[in-house]
Amino acid sequence: MFESWYETNDEKPGFWLEFQVVSDGLESLPSPSPSPSPASQQQQQLTFPLFPLLPPELRLKVWESLILPRVVLAACFNSRFAASKRAQLALRPRRPSIPVLLHVSHETRALALQHYEPAFGWKIPRRLAAPEAGGAVPMAAPARVWFNFALDALLLLGDLEPFDADGFNAPMVYFLGREDTRRVRHVACAFEELHLGVYESELIFGSLFHVIDRFPAARRLLITSTPQDAEVKSLVLPAADNVIQKLWWAWLHGTSVVTSSLAKKQILMIREDDLASFIARQPA
Repeated sequence: MFESWYETNDEKPGFWLEFQVVSDGLESLPSPSPSPSPASQQQQQLTFPLFPLLPPELRLKVWESLILPRVVLAACFNSRFAASKRAQLALRPRRPSIPVLLHVSHETRALALQHYEPAFGWKIPRRLAAPEAGGAVPMAAPARVWFNFALDALLLLGDLEPFDADGFNAPMVYFLGREDTRRVRHVACAFEELHLGVYESELIFGSLFHVIDRFPAARRLLITSTPQDAEVKSLVLPAADNVIQKLWWAWLHGTSVVTSSLAKKQILMIREDDLASFIARQPA
C-alpha cells in the first residue's frame, strides 16, 4: 500500500506525533455499588466527612493509592494516511490526559508533582520536514505530556520508520528527546505496526533495534497485541517465546555491532489491554 502510493504521488508527506492516554489505572479500581435513588447517592458521597481532619500523613497515603501505572500512547502520523491512523486510535480507550491528582486540591497537586512531569517534546528531523504544508502539519511541540517515569508505559503506534517520497527516513523514536527516552522504564510497541509478513525481516529488526537502543532503562521491550492480530491468537499470553523475539535473536547472531545489553534484551508479547496491570505487577 505504502509503496504504490509513493509511486503515483509527488507531494511531500508531513509527519507528526500525537499522544493519547489509553489507561490511567483508575479503570481497574472497584466501582461503587449502584445506589437506588439520588438521596442514597448523596448519603453515599458523605460517608466520610472527617477525611479533611485526618493527619496529613494519612491523607497522603490515601491519595498515593491513586498513583497507578498509566499507558500513554505515542502515535506517529503520516499526512497521507492520517485517516487510517485515526481509525486505529479510535479503537483504543481515551482517558483523561492529566492525572486526576493534579485537579483535586493543592495538597494532591503538590503530591502529584513529585511523581508526574511534562515530557516528550518532539521535533521532526530536517530530512522529513514538510515546510510546504504552510503550518498545517506541526513540525515540533514542547513537552506537555504528563508522565511518571517510574510507573507509566509508553506505547508506540504508527510509522516506526517513516520515510518520504524521496526515500529519506528517520526512526520515529528519534523524534523524541533523549533526555526523556533514556528515563522510560516501560516501553511497548503495537504488534500491528511491525507488519509481520508484509515487511522484510531486516526492516522489522531495524525498527526494533532503534526502539531498544533509544530506551536503555527499559528491562524489556513489550509487544502488545489486540484481538484483531490474527497471527498471535494461537499464543498463550504473555509469551516470551514469540516470533518477534526469535527474529531479534536470529539477526543478532549474524552481526557483531550490538552491545551485550541489546543482545540480552527480552521481547515479551502481551495483550494490549493487560499492559497497565502487567506493569503494576513488576517489582519496583
